[in-house]
Amino acid sequence: MSGSALSRLWYPPRLIMAEMDAPDDVAAFIESRSLDYSTRLEDDFVERALTLGVESGTVLEVGARVGLILLRALHRNENLVGIGLDTSGPLIERARETAVAWDLADRAVFQVGDARRMRFKAGYFDLVVSDRALHRFDDAASVLAEIARVLKPKGALLVRDYQRPNRLALSSTIRRHAARWNSGMGPQLDASIRAAYTAAELRHMVRNAGLRGNAAPSADSDFIFIEQRGETDPGSWVTARDQYR
Repeated sequence: MSGSALSRLWYPPRLIMAEMDAPDDVAAFIESRSLDYSTRLEDDFVERALTLGVESGTVLEVGARVGLILLRALHRNENLVGIGLDTSGPLIERARETAVAWDLADRAVFQVGDARRMRFKAGYFDLVVSDRALHRFDDAASVLAEIARVLKPKGALLVRDYQRPNRLALSSTIRRHAARWNSGMGPQLDASIRAAYTAAELRHMVRNAGLRGNAAPSADSDFIFIEQRGETDPGSWVTARDQYR
C-alpha cells in the first residue's frame, strides 16, 4: 500500500471550512480575544515573529481577523508599519476600530481581500505573519505561493496553524483546544481542526511555494509552524525614513 493511501486511512479527510459570516460566530470570535489564553497565545506569537531578524520595515498579516497580531507587533516596535488582510468585512472593521483605539491607525492599514490573489507588488514585505488562518483556505498552496511572491528575498516569515490529527486523536485534540476557549468558540474550533492541514501536506506545499529552504514546517503538541528568518532591509523606506528624523 502506498504512503498516500496509508495517509488517507490514518487521517480523516480535510473539511472545507465555510467563511465566518454568521453574526453569532463573529460575536463569539471577538469575545474570545479578551480571554487570557488568547492574549498569551498572541503575545507568544508576536514575540517569536519579532526575533526573526527584521527590526524595521513593512509587515503583512495574512488572515488578520481583528488584527491583534499586527497591532501588537506595531505597538512593540515603532519602526514597523503594516497591512492586515482578511476576507471578513465585519472583522476588518473591528480591526480598524482597534487600530484607532490603540493610536496605531497611522501605521496599520486593514483591507478586505483574498490572500490567494493579493494585489501587492512582488518582494514588497519585510515580514509576513499569519496566525491560525491557513486552514480557512481550500487552497493553502496558493496562499503560500503568494506569500513567497510578496515577501522580500531576505524577508522573514512566521505562520502558525492547527494541525489535523489522525483519526484516533481527533476527538481528544478538539476537546483539548475547546477547553481553553469560551463556549461560543466550540463549533469554530471543531471546524478549524478538521479543516487544518497535516505536517506532510504543508511540507509538500512549502516545497512547491518557492519559499527559501529553511522554511520547512515544524510542530509542537498544539500547532504547526512555518518559520523563516530574515534580515532588516537597509533600503526599506521605513528604515530610510529614520535618517531624516
